[in-house]
Amino acid sequence: MIKRLLRPLEIYILSIAFFFSISFDRNLNLYDVEDSPVKKILENIHLILDSFTNNEHPLGAIFLIFILGLIIWGLLGKESRLASDIYAIILSFAWFLELVSMNLLLVSPLKDPVLLLVELVLFVPIVLIGFSWWYWRLNHLSRIGKGKEAITFDKKPTPFSYFAKTASVVVSDTTEHGVCETDVARAIRILNGFVVLDIFGLTLSRAVGLVIT
Repeated sequence: MIKRLLRPLEIYILSIAFFFSISFDRNLNLYDVEDSPVKKILENIHLILDSFTNNEHPLGAIFLIFILGLIIWGLLGKESRLASDIYAIILSFAWFLELVSMNLLLVSPLKDPVLLLVELVLFVPIVLIGFSWWYWRLNHLSRIGKGKEAITFDKKPTPFSYFAKTASVVVSDTTEHGVCETDVARAIRILNGFVVLDIFGLTLSRAVGLVIT
């Protein structure tokens, strides 16, 4: 029974990241941002995010049905690699917009300086899950015996191995945490490192700003 319930584990994990994306969008209160050209950009990004994180929006309702369909399909023992990839790509687009939002908040005059810190806290799980999925996906062909590993480990990797790879990407590229063997894997690792450093920079900048004020 438990094994059957865990069949769509990939969708469950991606949906956890989607939950944090929903929380990110709900917490993005633009009333706390003073009027400026940057606020207009933030409003447009918010409209895009809200279109598929809000179940009352037509696109959001369709997206929710799509997610539920993936879960039911998985529970039935079926797999649709293409549909799962589409789900992850849509989420990745949302994550990119959220990253842009946080950087724009840093240069925006905020009525509530805590807003950016809360968004950063909500974004950390998204980064960990998002890049873990991309690393895991790169090794999919090797798992089904149709290609070489894009990321090699000193032991047989588990889902947590890819999570550890994401968490340690800035400080380690050992076989324990996975070595990138292809250009695509290396490019994603570089992007992963950039995003992590960007989050650190945003957190430090806002923390200093709070101390000064």
